[in-house]
Amino acid sequence: MLFHKSLHAIIPFALVTLSSLQCLPQTYAQNLRQENTRILESTEQEQPGDEFDFYVLSMSYQPEFCYQNKHKNFPGCENPRDFWRQSLTLHGLWPEDDDGSWPSNCSTEQFDPKTIDDLGPDRFAQLWPNVKASEEEHSDAHYGFWKHEWEKHGTCTGLTQDEYFDTALKHFFPTPPFVHDNYGLEVSKVDLLNEFRGDVDGYLGNVVLVCAGGKYLSEVRICVAKYKDGTGAQRIRCTAQVEKEANCPKKIVIPKFYIDEGNEAEVDLKIE
Repeated sequence: MLFHKSLHAIIPFALVTLSSLQCLPQTYAQNLRQENTRILESTEQEQPGDEFDFYVLSMSYQPEFCYQNKHKNFPGCENPRDFWRQSLTLHGLWPEDDDGSWPSNCSTEQFDPKTIDDLGPDRFAQLWPNVKASEEEHSDAHYGFWKHEWEKHGTCTGLTQDEYFDTALKHFFPTPPFVHDNYGLEVSKVDLLNEFRGDVDGYLGNVVLVCAGGKYLSEVRICVAKYKDGTGAQRIRCTAQVEKEANCPKKIVIPKFYIDEGNEAEVDLKIE
């Protein structure tokens, strides 16, 4: 009897749901059916790389990160590379789903420091630095940033460690000279977006600007399609969910490293 009661309760709900679906625009209904089919057909045997739709590539502006942590005296903030004054650096390559969710910590595979040696330590030091530790240091603190990125995000890609980090490095998003030219100055958000976007028609996809402290450039994010094997493909337009992460005002400050404040002449000499 309990089964029949449950069945009577379920059938009207199913009929209402199907009826509602028929009233939706055809394309939306088709997409919903396709999505439901994809979910129903998924199995525990799927590889991690099959379980997300695209990548978010996030670039960090180290001067702002260092300012937020100036009381900690991180080695990379006390003695930054000149390159970091004129270019953002990699934060991470993050698997993302079209619905705004994302997978994380998909396996217990531990980070292997040998990956850094395999792909070239100076590539990481320049393009994907851990400013919290000295470049000469080979400790848990030195490897901690990349360890975090691998265990939280890389394990969900279906890639090996070398493949994951190499994919991210190959998709390094160049910083326009506009950033270096306005080091320490306030700029228009429209101008900064246009410089980063690089194409008027938006063929290459959109750019998401993230600010800290209400107006200071902190991160720049783009979206990258993926091949079936999990490696990155071409740049694409970000979803509305990713676009919501943009929070910069109409005027944006491109901050300096805190050690450069009051040393304009010295900084200009270094960058030239």
